[in-house]
Amino acid sequence: MAITFSGLATGLDTDSIITELMAVERAPIDRLEAQIITEAQELKAYEQFNSKLSTLKDAVSAMTLTSQVMSTSASLSSEGYIRASSSGAETASFNISVAQLSQVQKTVAAGVSSESDAILGAGTITVNGTEITVDSTNNSLAGLAAAINDVAETTGVRASIINDGTDTSPYRLVFTGTDSSTSFTLASSLSGPLSLNGLANNQEAQQAIAFIDGIKVVSNSNTLTDTLSGISLTLDSVNTKTAAAADDATDLDNAAAWETVRLDVTPDTEALKEKITAFVTAYNGIMEWIAEAYDVQSEEAVSTDSDDGSTEEQSFSYLLRGDATINNMKRQLQNVLTQVVDNSGQYNILSEIGISSNLDGTLTQDNLIIDQALSTNFEDMVYLLSGDDSVAGVMKNFNSTLLEMTSGTSGMYANQKDAYERAIDPIDDQIAQLEARMVARERTLREQFSAMEQLVSGLNAQSQFLTQQLSMWNNKDS
Repeated sequence: MAITFSGLATGLDTDSIITELMAVERAPIDRLEAQIITEAQELKAYEQFNSKLSTLKDAVSAMTLTSQVMSTSASLSSEGYIRASSSGAETASFNISVAQLSQVQKTVAAGVSSESDAILGAGTITVNGTEITVDSTNNSLAGLAAAINDVAETTGVRASIINDGTDTSPYRLVFTGTDSSTSFTLASSLSGPLSLNGLANNQEAQQAIAFIDGIKVVSNSNTLTDTLSGISLTLDSVNTKTAAAADDATDLDNAAAWETVRLDVTPDTEALKEKITAFVTAYNGIMEWIAEAYDVQSEEAVSTDSDDGSTEEQSFSYLLRGDATINNMKRQLQNVLTQVVDNSGQYNILSEIGISSNLDGTLTQDNLIIDQALSTNFEDMVYLLSGDDSVAGVMKNFNSTLLEMTSGTSGMYANQKDAYERAIDPIDDQIAQLEARMVARERTLREQFSAMEQLVSGLNAQSQFLTQQLSMWNNKDS
């Protein structure tokens, strides 16, 4: 490798000169890299806008279906007997009483000294008509329990082991029916110490029995999910009997024998109001973001920490100032907002329920009007927001528009991302080609300056030689 000493002959700072010349040569690369940064920031701006659209879509989708808008809540006249929850149920009232809770059969065997020792001898055990052979492979308590559970789908009976804590025979086999409609029988020919003759039925199988408006309801579970449309009932305890109760088995068929709990299903106006507020907030977030594009201060803003400790991201909307795509989507949203919904109710446009547009495109929510509409015309609000049997509501129209806008394959951001990638790839190729040229150009410049240094150095040597010769000639003459 040749060693060069910059400017030794000429006195020039050739390194600085080459650096400045290369800076000029790199101007096209700098322009391309600046273009990449701009393209990336614009894509970030589209991503921010897409996030705003997605937030609005989430708020809208919560009011697209009638069951989502017609939120109802369940309340009970007394607690402790049943629990109730509503999921889109129609408003209604019911008188409910619980006559019997469901339970599975539980039969317990006498205790033995070990759950793992082979103490059961040999023979068979018959569970609900299915015979299980007990031999040296399964004649422990744990082995027998496993054998019983292997055929549980056939017998409807499972087995488990409980340690009751006594000193001599703590391990007890417990037979449990798989549901409350299964009553089972047991028989044994075992020769070991586990005797099934002394089995105790600690709990009989029985179904839940309730009365709803005098109608008897029977269930294998204490949770009733299909009895009342949109309502889930959990039976917790049996109701008190009335004074007229016969106090015998016939009471399980007599609705009048049981005191009742009143269940009221009423409109959940607060839940719907919260959804409307979320919609207005999300819609305003979009309009405010677009307006920021014309705020000079937004260009100078940077990410900052907010009071709650989170980081507020800088808005890049100014990069899309006047963008045709953004303006077109804004118009689409405003068109849906002002669209008249010709439904069967008295409300046909959002402004009639207290949601009005401002000059800057944002919305104002008048809670007094909304509260009045919720309390007096709840169903008409449902028709406006989610639609009726023949006409789609405002939120369903919004949802359709926003699904297209935010589509992961054909939506606004997806298209802009594809365009960005198509634009960046050739720019990267150009930069790579120019960088190779820059390497060659810098090498050429260094070679040229090195040659110049060598030439000047040679000329300096010749000059010194001639000066010495002239000096010698002058000394001779003198």
